[in-house]
Amino acid sequence: MKTTIRIIIALFLVGSFSSCEKISKTTSFTANVPMYMSYENLRSAVSNDNSKTLEKPGKIFLYNSLILINDFEKGIHIYDNGNPSAPSHIAFIQIPGNIDIAVRDNILYADSYTDLVAIDISNPTNAREVGRTSNALSYTIPSGMDWNYPVAEIDESKGVVVGYTIGEVEETCKNQDCRVYYDMNEEWNGSWGGQMMSDEGSPVSFSGNTNSVRSSSSSNNSAIAGSMARFMMIENYLYVITDQNTVEVFDIRTNNLQSVASFKPWEDASGWGVIETLFSFKNHLFIGSNSGMLAYNVINPSSPVYLSSYSHMTSCDPVVANDQYAFVTLRAGNNCNWGNTNQLDILDITDIMSPTELSSFEMSNPHGLGIDSENEILFVCDGFDGLKVYSFKDINQVSSSQLDHYSGIETYDVIINNGIAHVIGTDGLKQFGYNNQGKLSELSTISLN
Repeated sequence: MKTTIRIIIALFLVGSFSSCEKISKTTSFTANVPMYMSYENLRSAVSNDNSKTLEKPGKIFLYNSLILINDFEKGIHIYDNGNPSAPSHIAFIQIPGNIDIAVRDNILYADSYTDLVAIDISNPTNAREVGRTSNALSYTIPSGMDWNYPVAEIDESKGVVVGYTIGEVEETCKNQDCRVYYDMNEEWNGSWGGQMMSDEGSPVSFSGNTNSVRSSSSSNNSAIAGSMARFMMIENYLYVITDQNTVEVFDIRTNNLQSVASFKPWEDASGWGVIETLFSFKNHLFIGSNSGMLAYNVINPSSPVYLSSYSHMTSCDPVVANDQYAFVTLRAGNNCNWGNTNQLDILDITDIMSPTELSSFEMSNPHGLGIDSENEILFVCDGFDGLKVYSFKDINQVSSSQLDHYSGIETYDVIINNGIAHVIGTDGLKQFGYNNQGKLSELSTISLN
């Protein structure tokens, strides 16, 4: 009799446990509902719209006498900058989802949501797509959601997300997922909604705030860009940060854009971090991440070799360098760190295998930066505090060696070339001449609209 009772109790417990696992619940909530562009439309969208004006400036790139300015997630404006005091608009190339730019031999390389695209700009007013690698980049969603609401479930099979509407949605969970979802939903009063139901509902940002400038780097003097890079040319190879952990190397000798190498920097360094920016100097590649800087030897650009790393507290992290020093800005922000770190770090990289910190000083909200090594001048985009110029002739006195400060603009990134500082910010592009004492003189402005 006791044995029978034990069996009945055991069966009851097993049945109860199984029934707990077989849950199906539906909840409704207000959310950012994704709007899609089909993959077919995405892959036929590159075209000229030369009357379009600049609306939301992103990264910049110099190519010969041209300036290319990304219009965030829309495409690329091209300006004739033969006279830096009077740049003129030539063309706009529509490239949905575009953020990054690199150019070599009249071929523009650009991201278009998940794809890497090659575009012939030998005639910028009639640009034409000449190559595309589909799904070369990770699937991401744009940043323009209403942060008061969660993001509804993403269906990647429908195409790429190009925007959102606010609406009521219903989502159903099953079995074990319901325990996590409904526990969190109750604890956070529903604020986790769709994001708990879909891992793909989390916005992805490669470099700090989702509307921040992301510039490319280049070792070719006729093709120059800034410090906040996700794309970078090294000889016949294009380096691309394809997700938060991975750098992919593409052979650009043909427009087929074949991947020849892939590496995960923080795995090489036996550490942890989210990679954000690329910068090259001579035979070295410097990678900025939210937890430190990593250095690679790229003398053979198809096969990069890990050299060393330098760690710092979690923060957004662009980097520029010369033979002796690396300059790293750290800034606070929603996607950058959990504290309030806003500072400039200066590293001695004479021994590239063992970078050491020389000094560090506080800044307001530093973003991109550039250097004039010949005159030993450092330019720092300090966010809402404008552009700041320092001498590093005495590397131990940089913080007290400010040469100039242009305030009243919110700056993101800067390119230094032939005695001109090209500065991009929320209001457009400003170009400054400067002397060997670092004194700025404004040359021109490319404004919004």
